Amino acid sequence: MYALIATGARKAQHEIAEVVRSCAEFDVEFACDPCDAIERAKNRSFDLCVINGDKTGNAKAAAVKIAKLSEGGVVFLEDANAFETSVAELALNGIVVVPKPLSKMSLVTAIRSVCAANMRLVELKEVNRSLEQKLEDLKFIDRAKIALIKQFGYSEDEAHKYIEKQAMNLRVTKREIAMNILRTYEN
Repeated sequence: MYALIATGARKAQHEIAEVVRSCAEFDVEFACDPCDAIERAKNRSFDLCVINGDKTGNAKAAAVKIAKLSEGGVVFLEDANAFETSVAELALNGIVVVPKPLSKMSLVTAIRSVCAANMRLVELKEVNRSLEQKLEDLKFIDRAKIALIKQFGYSEDEAHKYIEKQAMNLRVTKREIAMNILRTYEN
């Protein structure tokens, strides 16, 4: 897994990296400023980004951009006096905001929460991909059934059984049979 830590302070980089590595086995990269962090996020997908807030607002803008670029989670470290405002702005983008001064436990909790949410998100994306594939297969199969109905006068049930039987006999998927039918009978 890959983590990006965006802060200009060397001491903070190493302290945050130590906490990040204690949560999971991360290969850590450092960005010295928000622009560098965005460029790195464009070139690599990070599982976790920890961004240290700044007074200019550039870090906040970078956090939003990185959250949109990356599938990984983003943790934003913000001064306590701007914490509530930042939570209101950044939470809408799925960014976890942690107040400074930073306690190790609050950072560990935020990182573990982001990692757990990301694992769940990856699972849901895989389920979504599988469902999209099944839906696409059904579209081809339905088109093939229509072609069989038009060509041979089959009922929908007969066309469906024909596709299933061919798939079993030839030991291929129903989609492959449907594609063959479409190539043969559809103009």
